[in-house]
Amino acid sequence: MPRAIFPKCIQQSCSGNRCDPKGNRNQRLVVALLLMAIAVCAHAQRTIDPNAHLWASHWGDHRISERWGFHTEGHWRRANLGQDRQQLLLRPAINFHLNDQVLLTQGYSYYFNYAYGAHPIKYQNWEHHLYQQVQLSGHAIGRARLQHRFRMEERFIAKLKPADDDASVGEFDSYTYQSRFRYRAWLTVPLGHDKVEPGVFSAQFYDEVFLNFGDSQRLDFIQQNRISALLGYQVSKPVSILAGYLYQTIQRPGAASGADLIELNSTVHVALVCNLDLRKPKASTP
Repeated sequence: MPRAIFPKCIQQSCSGNRCDPKGNRNQRLVVALLLMAIAVCAHAQRTIDPNAHLWASHWGDHRISERWGFHTEGHWRRANLGQDRQQLLLRPAINFHLNDQVLLTQGYSYYFNYAYGAHPIKYQNWEHHLYQQVQLSGHAIGRARLQHRFRMEERFIAKLKPADDDASVGEFDSYTYQSRFRYRAWLTVPLGHDKVEPGVFSAQFYDEVFLNFGDSQRLDFIQQNRISALLGYQVSKPVSILAGYLYQTIQRPGAASGADLIELNSTVHVALVCNLDLRKPKASTP
């Protein structure tokens, strides 16, 4: 490597196999200062915003035939531990059961986003998503069961502009398109029993990563990650309840007065899960 790229104080600190101790100290000082400068620059370009949220959710997969079914899902998300509105999400879908382990889904999501936190969005807006999903269930690890979910989303996000008569009010301008891929791993462990069934508690853990892509300037990055621990109780064959803690990291480029914003959201999460079997009972053989 050419000697010219090093500071002169470093070049002159060593000659052959002999090094001057004072030169070594200078070299270490220069390296330390460079690392500090890099750390300061990186910190200056990002703002950290911790929040506390409360989420109430429902989801369910309902079988109407051997192959076909439908999915229902809704989330009412609140900021500031429930005091302020954060987001409303509705997600209906059509399911195709390839077999008991593989579920294919085509669905639609509607989001309404509210302003919250120390760096709120300028105008409340909404999103329309189409998504395709593959869910793989039944992988056994001892008594535990591991589920994998892969989802591809096509996102149409409403872009608002200041209204002509009042700049504090936003009016619809156009839609911005983004693509997003999501992967989730969900582990369920029955507590005190060999399997989850009515009357049994379970420990449930999941991690989900969100990857935006399509715009090489701003969107090729992990946009969000969620990691959660939940206590579950199966009330009946179709109905379960979950309650626990979710830690969410969200990256919002340029959202903090031009600097990139990192949201660190501690969330209390409660959910009602209902999976109905609406298939007609098979006629008994005489």
